[in-house]
Amino acid sequence: MSYYGSVVMTRADVVMSRLPGIDAIGFRHRRLRELGGGWQVLETSGWNDPPDLEQAVAALAGSWNAPVLAAYVADTCAQIHGATAETAVWSGHLADPADVKCGMRHQPPVRSGGTPTALEAQLADWARRAGLTLSAARLSRALRYALEWRSVPDGPYLDPVAQIFELVRAFGFTVIPAPRAYAFDPDDEPFAEVTAAIWGLAAQARSAAAYRTAGARRGRPAGWEAAAITLETDIYAALYGGGHPPAALAARAGRIIAYYRAVQHDAPPPPREITVNGQPVANIQRITHDIGARVIANQVATRRAHDRPAPDGTGFSDPVAGPGTWPDLA
Repeated sequence: MSYYGSVVMTRADVVMSRLPGIDAIGFRHRRLRELGGGWQVLETSGWNDPPDLEQAVAALAGSWNAPVLAAYVADTCAQIHGATAETAVWSGHLADPADVKCGMRHQPPVRSGGTPTALEAQLADWARRAGLTLSAARLSRALRYALEWRSVPDGPYLDPVAQIFELVRAFGFTVIPAPRAYAFDPDDEPFAEVTAAIWGLAAQARSAAAYRTAGARRGRPAGWEAAAITLETDIYAALYGGGHPPAALAARAGRIIAYYRAVQHDAPPPPREITVNGQPVANIQRITHDIGARVIANQVATRRAHDRPAPDGTGFSDPVAGPGTWPDLA
């Protein structure tokens, strides 16, 4: 299954989702793993990914006064960035540091001249400055597995997320724990109609704003739009405790959904096509109007049938937790 999103590692005295500025990388938090000693790994995403991780990592390492490592995963590859409060940000590309034509979106784009040796030195220096116990052998294996796998295809294959967590294991966290359980489920009712990707009210509101910016939609934002965006942000900020109480968030969701339905009941459906940059395109707002509610209901039913009793973002399985591919190199 394709993966698009950011993986962030840092050390903090509070849950990482509560750190100021984390939304520069993402706000739709999915999995938080607490490694020990304050070290945490958060998987998150934003609305208009990829984020500018080079700028975000540099700024957050300074404002958090902590080491920060973050990678944006774009299906088949990832761009990784690291910094500490005392050192400048650096970057590298996974799995092939030299693949400047990977075809995936990274921000900033992959720079030429990258090598496994150079990236290995950057990661090792970051770990040393962060006070971590590095397994040089595991770091080398994790960085070079792709080139070895191409010549020996019977060997282990890692997707970019698995490769990133092998780097985490190389930093001394040899057994990756299961994610922390959510305080409530953001993908169940009453939140799903707000938070669902593509179909949710927050996604519709952001899409409508983008259409207005592009000149494909006129008029003022509907009264529910800003409220839906704010609520979605508050829901994910409270996912691991803190922030707004779940009951208060649920009440807000109910009010916004009721208002949205009342507006839709009295309004004509959106047009099936709109014009963007002079070209007719299918209107996602109309598609959402026609089938969005059914899709969300099916997603909720599927989650209830198969999700874990205490939701933590892993769904059917957790391919990351455990000792990893090369436990003998710990």
